[in-house]
Amino acid sequence: LASALLIAITPGPGIFYVAARTLSGGRTEGLASSFGTGIGGLVHVIAGALGVSAIVMTSATAFTALKILGAIYLIWLGIRTIRDARKSVATTVTPMGSARAFREGILVEALNPKTAAFFLAFIPQFIDPAGSVATQFVVLGLISVALNTGVDVVVTNESFEDIHSLRNSSKKA
Repeated sequence: LASALLIAITPGPGIFYVAARTLSGGRTEGLASSFGTGIGGLVHVIAGALGVSAIVMTSATAFTALKILGAIYLIWLGIRTIRDARKSVATTVTPMGSARAFREGILVEALNPKTAAFFLAFIPQFIDPAGSVATQFVVLGLISVALNTGVDVVVTNESFEDIHSLRNSSKKA
């Protein structure tokens, strides 16, 4: 749970998308995009559960190799996140409506190959191959998606509050 929470609060494409939608379209658009990225995350949970289960059923060695590769990937992802945090990107985002923000949120997360690789790297570290692998993967994946969605909702509310604070301070000036 602690690891999943730490990962959920680490900025990535989903959080940046949600923040951009909130800043351009307000709280409603931000929340819609938050729940869209949550649904997109479920795509990876289901795909991962099916894939990891298949690997475990065919080979314990392949499952161990997947866990080792996953650990290497997580280390690489951490290093890359630290390097990318030093860069800043300025973009202009326009409002699009909550239905479209929801649909695009699904696509942002479902089509993100880093999310798929992350689920295959992270969750198997906590799975007991002697138990129901698919069930464990789904439960752990749902916890991760719920935490990520919760963080996205917090980002939406904080971004929305920041917008109002800036608007109020500029009106007073």
